[in-house]
Amino acid sequence: MPVGTCTETGHSQKRSAMPLSARRKRWDLMPVAPPDFARRIGRTPLLATLLYQRQLREPGAVQQFMDADYRSGLHDPMLMKGMPEASARIARAIAEGEPIAVYGDFDTDGVTAVTLLVQAVTAMGGDIRPYIPHRTREGYGLNNLAVGQLAKDGVRLLITVDCGISNVDEVAQANALGLDVIVTDHHHPPAELPAALAVVNPKQPGCAYPYKQLVGVGIAFKLVQALVKRGLRLGELRGRDLLDVVALGTVTDMGPLDGENRVLVKAGLDALNATQRPGLRALVEVSGLTLGKVSSSDIGFMLGPRINAAGRLDDAVRAYELLLADGYAKAKALADELNQTNRARQELTKQVQAAAKAMAEAEGRSERRVVVLDGEAFQAGVVGLVAGKLAEEWGRPVLLIERGEPTSHGSARSVPGFSIIDALTSCGDLFERFGGHSAAAGFTIANENIPALDERLQAIAAEQLSDEMIQPSMRVDAEVGLNDLSWDMLADLAQLEPFGQANPQPNLMSAGVQVVDARPRGADGQHLKLVLRKDGGAPYEAIAFRLGHLADALRRHPQIDVLYTLEVNEWNGARKLQLNVKDFRRA
Repeated sequence: MPVGTCTETGHSQKRSAMPLSARRKRWDLMPVAPPDFARRIGRTPLLATLLYQRQLREPGAVQQFMDADYRSGLHDPMLMKGMPEASARIARAIAEGEPIAVYGDFDTDGVTAVTLLVQAVTAMGGDIRPYIPHRTREGYGLNNLAVGQLAKDGVRLLITVDCGISNVDEVAQANALGLDVIVTDHHHPPAELPAALAVVNPKQPGCAYPYKQLVGVGIAFKLVQALVKRGLRLGELRGRDLLDVVALGTVTDMGPLDGENRVLVKAGLDALNATQRPGLRALVEVSGLTLGKVSSSDIGFMLGPRINAAGRLDDAVRAYELLLADGYAKAKALADELNQTNRARQELTKQVQAAAKAMAEAEGRSERRVVVLDGEAFQAGVVGLVAGKLAEEWGRPVLLIERGEPTSHGSARSVPGFSIIDALTSCGDLFERFGGHSAAAGFTIANENIPALDERLQAIAAEQLSDEMIQPSMRVDAEVGLNDLSWDMLADLAQLEPFGQANPQPNLMSAGVQVVDARPRGADGQHLKLVLRKDGGAPYEAIAFRLGHLADALRRHPQIDVLYTLEVNEWNGARKLQLNVKDFRRA
């Protein structure tokens, strides 16, 4: 079975391409594993190639990745800088009955981290309350009004989750009001860290923790592990009972699914599929999913967006209430509410994306190295989503800014190889505040500084972004013959799950395929249903989302190369192999 025809990373075979959109995408065929690698690790040639591409080159590393064992795959939480001090202070607060507040971001990572700590510390006998800021009224991160109110309410220990690493002034204010502050965060640390009692962030200088890519809820889970190591008990709650929200937050926040994240998400999916949380059971139901069959992709595309929708358009507290709902009736009402909010979010995203594209094309900005767009109609709740969609379509970093008065709020999304947080740090004097990581960031900026930001980013990109980096591309993990597709191959691919950031579902390419049938499907015919065959072999059904407009072109030119993921289509009790088409071109 052929698993590839090119051994040079980043170079695709040159074939005449069928235009799919205004901007043609390059196909990059990844390297094939050396012939003896499959034998050394005891895997099929296809699976060996996919593991090799993930930089898993030794049998031990391959086995560790494949096992993702919860008992042996987690690191000692006390290795994390600041964790001994943080866990000791929380343990003392629990023992002495001190009021504690956990302050989180309004996205899914923050909400799940708040949920986890409230649930765990309460089970340990602590007096803890949640605080999740409102996106529009309060903005990202700690704010002094909230800190002041918590101090008035008698809180003496403030724990941040998924935020706080950039809040130097706000932590100083909290200290002045008599609060001890523990910052737990996973975002890129600035040069000056807040003067907290403890800062827990594996990315901070001097932290010896072996795995740096935990998201906010993952660090909150490590904090609970540290408390358990200190002898605190979770009562009837088990540590694994918290892993459902760890999986939900990690996948939705696009944490890379390698190393410790892979272990947590794999175990978390097991916990989620057996969850007793009324809120998650109701959310799975309204999302049209089946408990017991929820995958990481289902989290990313179905569950996570509904949790995120609360913070984007309404109040993230509603999502927190859902996750800790104590009865199904209440949970179902909240899940229905979030479902409706998510539909409104989808519609608003379409409107803002259309407006941003129209502005960029009218002003010729979509061809710039970095695209910076600002407007009053770009609602802050969806600018990150739209920036991500446009960055993918245009193949270049995009900053989308909701213009306010006198300051504006923006989100940035980048492309592989260009760290957007490093670029923003180089322009740090222009911002009121900013934070993020290499692929995504958020910021607040004075309106008069927006032109200077655009100018400086163009200069940075001129040096760091090559023509190749800004050409939209598709990764081709392996070339396989259409007639070689089988249930055994699908089982091989399934061993790589859970799929997500840094461990994507493999894109397969089959060349010289005949389109037997091509028909539009769905509302307004936006999707494409295909039947494909190769050299008189068995026909395969395929679905191509949002490519329904190309049905006529395929009938005229039925010989194609097709790029797809291999999946199962279950309908009325029948199971069939199906190709989920990502792209195609003339053979």
